[in-house]
Amino acid sequence: MEKILIEFINTLDLSLKKMQTDASEFSKLTISQLQYIDAIGTLGKPAVSDVANQLNLTKASATTAINKLIELDYVSKTQSEEDKRVFHVTLTETGQRLVNVKHQALKAYMEFIKAALSEEEAAQFEAILTKLVKLFQA
Repeated sequence: MEKILIEFINTLDLSLKKMQTDASEFSKLTISQLQYIDAIGTLGKPAVSDVANQLNLTKASATTAINKLIELDYVSKTQSEEDKRVFHVTLTETGQRLVNVKHQALKAYMEFIKAALSEEEAAQFEAILTKLVKLFQA
């Protein structure tokens, strides 16, 4: 079981990363940078501290990484109107395209899994994944 689980996770992870970086405009991003972009995309228009919290990092580390993504034109940063000490980050058009590629890849994986499994197997697989996600989040 351990061997096949590791193989499944690695295959899925590598395939997703390959799909995200196959486009030449995304190929120079690091795994860490992809994680920042995913977090910002998930959070919407977060403050830098929200991104740091999401990734369990210090605000200083998040600021450095976000500034690099701004240089690469994946993220933009704007000062809060309410609190001038706070900066919010959003994805640029390029950053949003990367997130869209990931969503398309996940949709393709879902379709692949549905096609490979019977309806009963798919329901069991979903139930197992749901259970595992709850345990990991606890």
